[in-house]
Amino acid sequence: MTFMDEVVKQNIPIWEKCAVTPFIKDLQTGTLPEEKFKQYMIQDSIYLKHYARVYGMAIYRSANLKDIQMYYSILSFVTDGESLVRLSYLRQFGLTDEEIEYIKPLPENQKYIDFLQLTAERGNDCDILMAVLPCMLSYSYIFRKIAAAQNIAESRYSDFIQDYAEEQYFENCKIWCAFADSKCNALPQCERERLSSIFKTGSLLELAFWEMAYRD
Repeated sequence: MTFMDEVVKQNIPIWEKCAVTPFIKDLQTGTLPEEKFKQYMIQDSIYLKHYARVYGMAIYRSANLKDIQMYYSILSFVTDGESLVRLSYLRQFGLTDEEIEYIKPLPENQKYIDFLQLTAERGNDCDILMAVLPCMLSYSYIFRKIAAAQNIAESRYSDFIQDYAEEQYFENCKIWCAFADSKCNALPQCERERLSSIFKTGSLLELAFWEMAYRD
């Protein structure tokens, strides 16, 4: 079992909790109130700006061209491909990324952003990789799970769900995991455990993000 196989296995229970949050369940059935989805889209847009900056730090910390190219390809995926549906919804809500610049992150979002930034500032590129991957990998796991459970075409949010449930996204996740394995497999056990802890923190912050819309 590779390093990332173990890490993913350890975090699936957290991702399972994400999949049964009220937000995800209502998203799946299409009963999620539009105002809650709008709030999610706004907060996600704020998050993605900082998320992209962290990849910039990973590129800066990289020791070779191959790593730089990989981080750049993931960053391009996040800023280009992943943004298409998001920007479409923002237009429906009458919002632009420029207007969102003036909206403050909610506490759960700010905590996640702080974690990413602190990891990027204090850690190496492996630390950064473990901080950013829970977002990508958990989305693939969660949305493939709910897409398989029922006909998502029945949901008013089917395009959003399909964006993360599609096979190409899953294949990209496997490429990113293989990249992480190439960097982490040979590290000492204590270092792998430390990196696993960073990944787990990221997964828990993902759970808090999904719970954010329904907090008291």
